[in-house]
This record gives sequence, C-alpha cells and structure tokens, in this order.
Amino acid sequence: MSKLYQKNSLKIIIIFALYVICGCAAVGSILIPLEPINPPSGKYGIGTQVYFWTDNNRSEVYTTDPKDLRQLMVQVWYPAEKREGYQYAPHVTFPEKAITSIAKTAGLPSNFGKHGTTLTSNSVFGLIPIQNSQFPLILFSHGDGGMLNQNTSQIEELVSHGYIVIACNHTYNASVTFDKDGNIIPYKQNIDWNEQAQYHKKYYTNLLIKYRYQDMEFMLKELKKENLQGEIKNPFINIIDFNSIGAMGHSMGGGTTYLSLLKNQEIKAGVAFDGWFFGLLENEFLAKNNKPFLHIGQEQFVDQGIDGDINNSVEGKENFKIYNKIMNSNENKYAAYIKNSLHYTYTDIKLIYNTSAPFALPLDSVGKIDKKIVDYVMDQSVLKFFNYALKKQEMSFKALKDFNGKVIYQSPN
Repeated sequence: MSKLYQKNSLKIIIIFALYVICGCAAVGSILIPLEPINPPSGKYGIGTQVYFWTDNNRSEVYTTDPKDLRQLMVQVWYPAEKREGYQYAPHVTFPEKAITSIAKTAGLPSNFGKHGTTLTSNSVFGLIPIQNSQFPLILFSHGDGGMLNQNTSQIEELVSHGYIVIACNHTYNASVTFDKDGNIIPYKQNIDWNEQAQYHKKYYTNLLIKYRYQDMEFMLKELKKENLQGEIKNPFINIIDFNSIGAMGHSMGGGTTYLSLLKNQEIKAGVAFDGWFFGLLENEFLAKNNKPFLHIGQEQFVDQGIDGDINNSVEGKENFKIYNKIMNSNENKYAAYIKNSLHYTYTDIKLIYNTSAPFALPLDSVGKIDKKIVDYVMDQSVLKFFNYALKKQEMSFKALKDFNGKVIYQSPN
C-alpha cells in the first residue's frame, strides 16, 4: 500500500467521522474552508443596492410563454462615505437561498455550504452615494453559469477608487438568480438553441452573447432615467459620468464585453478575464477596434503548448485563434498572463477558497499560483487600465510587479 493511499485513506476516515459526529454543515466548513476577500485600497467606502428590473421591450427566449418579458436581478456598487460599525453585505446576494440551490445542483446536501452564508464583502447596503462628484461607470458581465458577485474583488477595488459598477445575473445563464418575489430562477439552457447548437455551435453561442449584451445595454438605458423602475428616484443619474463608460467580464462575459465595444459607441474601454471569444463571428473578431482593451488570462493564451484548461478542445483552440486575431487587429491592447493559472483563477473562488487548510478538498480548477499574486495583478491591472482609458491618467502598466517572472505583461509601448 503506497504512502499516498495511506494518507488519503486516513483523511477519508477522519472526514467520515466528522460527518457522523458534527453533521454535514460542520463538515462542509472543514472540507470547503472559505475566507473573505481583502478590503479594497481606495479612499471611498462602498455602498450597494439590489434592484429587479423588467425589459418591457424584450421577450424572454428561455421560456415558452410569448408574453414573458426579460427580467433581471441587478446590483449597483457606488462610492460612499466610509462608515465604522456598519454591517457588511454578504458576498453572495441572498446567500442562504443561493448557496442551498448551488449545493443541490452540485449533488451535495443542501446545508453542505451553509458556512458560506456568513462570508461578507466590503460593501454596505443602502449607504448614501457621494454627492457633487461624477464617476465613470463600469458594466460587468459574469461567465456562463456564473453570478454577478463572482468578481467582487475587482468591483470593490474600482469603486473604492471612484467608479460606479453595475452588474446583473444574466437570467437562466447565471448559476442561480431571483425574481422580485424572492423565487429562485436556476440555470437552464434554451432548448431550441441547445439542440441546434449541435450542428452550428458558433452561431448559437453568438445568439447567446448578443442576448447577454442586450442585458448590459438595457441596464445602461435604465441608469439614464430620472426614476428607476417602481418610481424610485434614481440616486445615480447625477453622479455617473456617462461620457466615461467601460465594461468588463469573465469567460463568456469577456466575449460579451468585447461585443459591447463593437456595438456600443458609449462604451469606451473593456477588460476580459480569461475570455471566451468563441461566440464572436468573423466579421466581429476581425473588425478594426482601437478602443482600449485589456485581457488578463492564462499563459496558455501566449502559447498553446503550455498547460491550461481553456484551449483543450476544438472550440478552445478556435477561441485561442480568435483571441490572437482580436489582439492583432487592435493597436490599443494590453495583456497580463499569469503562469500556473486556470480558468477559475480569474474569479473570487481563487481568493475565498483556502486551499492550504488541513482538510480542504483539492480544487484543481483555480490553479497553483499564489492567490496573493492573482489578487494584486487583477485588482491593480484593472484599476490602472480604467484610470488610463476613462480618467485620462498616465498608463503605468510597466510599473506593476511581475513576481519574478510569474506574470507576463504586454502593452503597445
């Protein structure tokens, strides 16, 4: 019997004993140890608010009732005065319902991830926004099966330095979301699209990212109104600089972000985290686009021969080719590649999951790179990039740490 097998067997016995003695909720906190993300570095406090909006001009393509309209759960983060002693918002909005739903989807006991409900962000619900100033606006798009909170670290870092960020759960494309009555809306696929995608996957993935882009376009339109839905006075209309708008997203959200740069003249700059650009059509990814664009991703994007997890399929190899064509056709391009990273390195999962805890289950999808490096590179690259693109500050990309060659930076000059 090998030492490795003995070691793992002992671990399994201990876990089983804990399960019997403590119950699955306690075991969950041992097997999946979580810790909060770091506080942001900026001078502003962070207020946040959740809304439920209906796009009355768009039907819902995921349901069969032609009368159904597109409904979105939306969250806004904004600069506010720092307040001591206030209760921070949970890291995942409506955490108990959301985490229970995700656990069930994963085939785990419903209370297995209960400890995650106590995980907090650095934002406070309902704080009064900073007045007499205007801030750039960033639209965020999560990945396929992701959630609007999945990159809270980058969102809060931006807001603490004077940005407003808005995100939605792309309904049915998010792992879980909610309607205005608090009912759970789980992830599901559009049946017609899914069946047809077997024969023309790129075309139907393109339909999906365009539908997601319309969510972003809709949020921007709503923010320009004097009153938000429900006749709520819009607290953001006077503090948003609508001449300084950017977008960012992870995975398919990165592809959605790039599409938004092409389709919307108001969106001036974009950031993709380990982007999935497969759904872009040839006339889109070959289009000349000199808006500032930053991609932060795996070293595999530089060289397919390097181990990774996004290009290990036919679609993945196509994604790699499209990415390179995007970068070759854009003169105002920036990139940061992190060695020993994987797809979910570029979400909060990397930051909140304590892989060094004694009985932590292995989580191969977040990569072996130190989370402190990831936190620094993502937060600082995004902040410096948008400061350059939207606040007209000098671009100091080369001043960022490369951690003894663990990070590769590229810029036009």
